[in-house]
Amino acid sequence: MQLVFRYIFLVFVTCCFFVANAAKLTDSLALQNIEHALHKEPWTTYQSLLEQADQIDEMSPNYKLWWLLRKAEAENLLYFFDRFEATVEESLAAVHENTPARILINLDIFRGLILQREGHYLRSQKLLKKAQESALANDYIALAVQAKQELAYTLSLTGVYELPLTELQQAYMEAFMLNNEFLIARINEVYGAIYGYMHDYAKSIEYYHKALISYQQLAYPYYEGEAVYGLAVTYRYWGKYELAIEYYKRYRKIIEFSPNNINGKFFAAYGIAMSEASRGSCEQALRSINYAVSIEGLSDYKAELYKRKSECLITEGKLDEAKIALNKAEEIFYSLPELLGTRWQIETLKIEAKLAEAQGNHKEAYKLLEQFNENEIELLKENMSDRLLHVRATLEADRQNVEISLLQQRTKVQQLEFEQQKQANTLQVYVIVFVATLVLIMLFFTYFQWHHNKKLKQLSIRDPLSNSFNRRYVFNFLHKLIDANYDEKNTISIMVIDIDDFKRVNDLYGHPFGDEVIRQVANIGANILRKEDVIGRVGGEEFLCVLPRIDAVQSLHIAQRFVNTVNQHEFITESNNGDIQKIQVSVSIGLATTSKKVNTSTELYLQADKALYHAKRSGKNRAIQYQESMQYMNNSKKNYEIPTFDEK
Repeated sequence: MQLVFRYIFLVFVTCCFFVANAAKLTDSLALQNIEHALHKEPWTTYQSLLEQADQIDEMSPNYKLWWLLRKAEAENLLYFFDRFEATVEESLAAVHENTPARILINLDIFRGLILQREGHYLRSQKLLKKAQESALANDYIALAVQAKQELAYTLSLTGVYELPLTELQQAYMEAFMLNNEFLIARINEVYGAIYGYMHDYAKSIEYYHKALISYQQLAYPYYEGEAVYGLAVTYRYWGKYELAIEYYKRYRKIIEFSPNNINGKFFAAYGIAMSEASRGSCEQALRSINYAVSIEGLSDYKAELYKRKSECLITEGKLDEAKIALNKAEEIFYSLPELLGTRWQIETLKIEAKLAEAQGNHKEAYKLLEQFNENEIELLKENMSDRLLHVRATLEADRQNVEISLLQQRTKVQQLEFEQQKQANTLQVYVIVFVATLVLIMLFFTYFQWHHNKKLKQLSIRDPLSNSFNRRYVFNFLHKLIDANYDEKNTISIMVIDIDDFKRVNDLYGHPFGDEVIRQVANIGANILRKEDVIGRVGGEEFLCVLPRIDAVQSLHIAQRFVNTVNQHEFITESNNGDIQKIQVSVSIGLATTSKKVNTSTELYLQADKALYHAKRSGKNRAIQYQESMQYMNNSKKNYEIPTFDEK
């Protein structure tokens, strides 16, 4: 029995171990699969990652490495380049012997990117080449394509174009096979950069636009900004300075998604300053250049700014300041050996020649210009040889053929998917029709129920004989209007209407005629009164009218019009021998109006009732307003019921 319990305990512990590890694995997978979220909303994702910072040391070593890797990626996308470098260093320190190859490859790409930004292009190339080979060995094709794309761009920065174009062609085919729109866009962006360096600006613009469209469809703000920046640079080199400045400003607007876009602001300021200098607006350019070099930015870019500053100062005749600016540019180039011999560095010879000529040293100027031309010719021979032109033409043709072949394969797949989607759509139509029918049936029953309830409500508040409101409704209305919402500024009047000698009418002409008299008196009241006034039958031949915002004088005029209209109305009935008889009917009306002394519905109704009693005793067929002299008058011989207002 003990052995059985031990076995059960061992199984329980093992299960707990696997569950715990499964949870960690799931978390690690979540980190591995947040690339889309990172690219789409880098700031939000970065904040989510930072929320885990306090617990990260409690996680597994691999989970910590994945967390650091994603944190570094977010910082790079948000232009936190200093934090990015620090996080990469922290990640390298956390690497252990069982670190997954995918993490190591990503770290090599990040390190290559850092060295590329620092101008250490040879070291960057080695790391990116290593990352590419490792990715291929581990069958991480997407990572291999990413490393190859960064490698091609780094090579192009050193003035080498043939190899990058070949590498990019292979990377493009691999990305196309993966159907990875993001990688294709990244490759198109690098194509745009390389063709720009080769002075094929139309082709450069074409590829940058392709990349921009893809980034916009993916909604990746960082990369959208990079493509817009590339377009701005190309337009500047092409001499289309207004377009260049427009795109630099657009870039500056796009990068506002990052709360710390210092580097992005530098690039925008750099581009605007260079464009203004190139179009000859030296006064404005010098202000822009001074601003750009004053903020944090890459040193090789600042060398370009100092070159343009030197040229502008030469134009303005400030030769000593021009020499200082040129010296600063040369110092930066000599601190970055990889840039020596590039067109960026040899251009300092051309500017130095301009400076010598401005100083009157024509012999030195000629010598420097000759040296510049020799270096430029060698560079052009190296980069624009027949072989390079042939490679470009061949690669473009091959790329088009590959695209056609791959598009044909993709079309077949899409046709199959279309057939499946068509079947799914047919089923969806049936479901929609069924649901729509069900909804219509429900709407019909809902409408029927609503209509039925409306009828019931009308029956509950309407007097069936007169079609005016019933006793319950009119008294509740009066109660709410006065007792619940009384305002001395808004007077309220009521009229208590009684058909004169109604019993005699019933006795002489019959109850059907009496009912018709009640209906017609109610209709007369409805026609005379306003829409907001309420008339209701409160007794056999008695009506109550509630007149909001009507004072005593106005209510008396309305009541007199009511009396006169009824008096002049022809009530027609048939005699026993079939003759038509016109019967004259009259009404008596008692009126009361709210005041400081009377502000409850009960008091108001009593006053109107006393006024009605006075109208009856004064000869009927008249309307009388309540006066204080009626206060001690006996009630009418009819037993008028004082209503209660607590009915609902």
